[in-house]
Formats: sequence, structure tokens, C-alpha cells
Amino acid sequence: MTRTPSTRHPFRSLARAASWHRRKLAVVAAVAAVLTGISAARPPDPPGVDVVRATREIATGAVVAPTDVRVDRIPRSAAPDGPLDDVDAVVGRPVAGAVAPGQVLTALDLGTPRASRPGAVVAPLRLADEEVADLLRVGDRVDVIAAGSAGSTGTADKARVLARDLLVVGLPRRGDDGTVGSGGSDGPLVLVEVDLATATALSDVAGDGRLSVVLR
Repeated sequence: MTRTPSTRHPFRSLARAASWHRRKLAVVAAVAAVLTGISAARPPDPPGVDVVRATREIATGAVVAPTDVRVDRIPRSAAPDGPLDDVDAVVGRPVAGAVAPGQVLTALDLGTPRASRPGAVVAPLRLADEEVADLLRVGDRVDVIAAGSAGSTGTADKARVLARDLLVVGLPRRGDDGTVGSGGSDGPLVLVEVDLATATALSDVAGDGRLSVVLR
């Protein structure tokens, strides 16, 4: 009896299919090897740093508003020396010179906080509690309270309100953990906008180190 080709070689078609698939797998492996080599040869991404940069032009002497700045991440090599990375440290501060859109801000670009209305001054306020200072942001309005203390007769003085509705215009620089820190042993220093009479009253009680604020 004469055998048909399929009978004489029952595994020939299977071998041909396996050979074809092996060639496809070899091509895929070669492409993967090339891509792996390209990825390995590519230099790693440069280290980045968070910076505060202007979203639009800010005129000389203008006070920075929250919409004027944002935080971006850029290569460290592209950042200027001493870039600011905290929006809260910038908002409410005047700029010392004109700032272009996209410009990265440094401490040299900022001036000292100034009063925004005629007859007002900027006064320092030393708070007794760092945790209270951590809650504050530039632009907040606060009432200042002198905490009660024991008098010479042993009777505790009552807490009293020293000033109302003051504008916070400056805060201590925040640390890496996001807290303001005290900057010393006497408590964190906050800047508020007040009239001269109120500034004098706050100065009279500043030495007792028992001032606090409540937010409006």
C-alpha cells in the first residue's frame, strides 16, 4: 500500500510550525536586547529640586499674591542659587525688582514685608506656642491675646484681648518638615500689620512671652 505524504511524515508540519515560531521568538528577543541596551546607555534623569516660580509678570514693589506663583520641579542644574521652595514664604512679600513670567524666585528677589495701607506699620509679634504659628498663613486675620499669668499676690491674671483683626504679613521660614520652628528659644516671630498705637501696645507686653492669637 502506498503511503500518502502526510502518512510518511506525520510530524513534518509540526516541525515546520515550531521552526517558524522559533524564528519569531528570536526576532523578538533580538529587539528586546536592543531596547535594553538603549535604555542602559541612556543617562539617568538629572536630580530635581522644587522651586517657586512666577506664573506671570510681577512689577517692582508689588506684593506677591497666591495666583502669582506656583511650585514646579526642575533639574537642579537649571535652578539658581538659593531657590525658594515654599509658596507661603513668598505670598504677601513685595518683590525687590521686576519678575518675569516663569522666573524662579530666590530670597534676593523679595523685599521686607510692608504695610498695605496708609498709617499702618508692620510689627513683630512673638508667639508663645509654635503649634499656633504652624496654623498661620500670610493673609490670615487674627486677634492677639495675652495669656493670664500669676500676679505678685498669687492671684492669676485673666487673659485679655490686646488687638483685633490684624493682618498677618510675614512668617518664619518653614523647615523641611513644614513647621515654622521657633528660630530661637523665645518662640516664633510673626509679622502683623497694625496702626502705630497698637504696635506700641503690643511692644509693651512683648517681653512676657505669653502672647497668642486666634484666627478670624
